[in-house]
Amino acid sequence: MTRKMAVLLVVCVLFVLSSAAMAYNQNPNLNYGNTNIIDAMLPPPGVYMSNYMIVYTADEFKDGKGDSFPMNNELDLVVYAPQFIWVSKKELPHGLRWGAQALWPMFGFDVHSDLGIDSGGGILGDPCVGPFIGSAIPLGTDFVFHWFFEFDVYFPIGAYDKNKAVNPSANYWTFEPWVTMTLQMPYGFTFSTRQHLTFNTKNDEYVNPGITGDLNDHDLEAGDLWHFNYALMKTVDFISPNLRFGVAGYYGQQFDEDKVDGIELQDSEEKVFAIGPALHYIHKGMIFSLKTYFESEVENRPEGEKIVFRVIIPF
Repeated sequence: MTRKMAVLLVVCVLFVLSSAAMAYNQNPNLNYGNTNIIDAMLPPPGVYMSNYMIVYTADEFKDGKGDSFPMNNELDLVVYAPQFIWVSKKELPHGLRWGAQALWPMFGFDVHSDLGIDSGGGILGDPCVGPFIGSAIPLGTDFVFHWFFEFDVYFPIGAYDKNKAVNPSANYWTFEPWVTMTLQMPYGFTFSTRQHLTFNTKNDEYVNPGITGDLNDHDLEAGDLWHFNYALMKTVDFISPNLRFGVAGYYGQQFDEDKVDGIELQDSEEKVFAIGPALHYIHKGMIFSLKTYFESEVENRPEGEKIVFRVIIPF
């Protein structure tokens, strides 16, 4: 066996192990639990800056059956994502309100893996832009149903290194229609959910010799995905009616297999469930929220804990 063939064999073995652990081929910029507390209640007309600060840590990488991969594998992730939100002053017929948002996340990775999983350089993820439209519908005494629909597009212009397993950019377009709903109830209770459908185009710079048997570029198409965020909150009136406490989380389930060069990869659907405590506070027009999530029921992605701190500033 030549030295070149031996090196390729070693690389293939490592990729066979790490590729299934990192069959997380979905867009890394998707909204998992970032927004859920009284999510559909549109603010007054104007411009707002929403700041997301996210810390994620995982010490297990799960395969398609939900089993952990061997040896030591750790991922630490820090994200800052500024988002600008514009709500129009002009109201449409039937009380409909509209606007648009733009978000561009920045990543910091720290990966330690005995399987050879590593992260690419660069910090910029894929920007996301989308228009929205919605309204509030009174349902009776102390019940109000809020909703809005948005269609987001993720632009594949972030940092991507085809030779690395973890990157800020997906290197493909993602189209995501979603609707968020909040039900205001008596005694300060609210329930919110944001339901997403995710559709991806092809990444034509996919390199994984453990899957393809070579180091050439191939076409990867991540499968269609359904994921949602949720939150059940209650005002803490004995402290302040502007303070809410409750439980929040997220869930994701991929509908179909990923494809490489049009061929389905068996057991490649992604799945995750998360739940944890949540706080929400309004002070002088600014909105603060803090959530901690604990993941379980994970397949084809890391399993860990996530902290999301969000500050919304009106201009």
